[in-house]
Amino acid sequence: METTRTLDKNIDRLSQGAHQAVDRASSAASSMAERAGQKGDELMEMKDNWVEGAADYVREHPIAALGIAAAAGYLFSVISRWR
Repeated sequence: METTRTLDKNIDRLSQGAHQAVDRASSAASSMAERAGQKGDELMEMKDNWVEGAADYVREHPIAALGIAAAAGYLFSVISRWR
């Protein structure tokens, strides 16, 4: 009978420890997911700013943008033929 009580106490203690460990892991994962979500939002905003800046540059300098696009296309074709 005493052995059963001791086993029950040990099982309860182990169960509580496991529960606490799961709670800590869940809290840490939630915190990491929140931070990752914030970084994702920042990156999306940065991308939008870059696209807007590029569109503004093309509107202000259409000939230069066309030249840059042609040069990039030429370099890409040379590199892809080289391999």
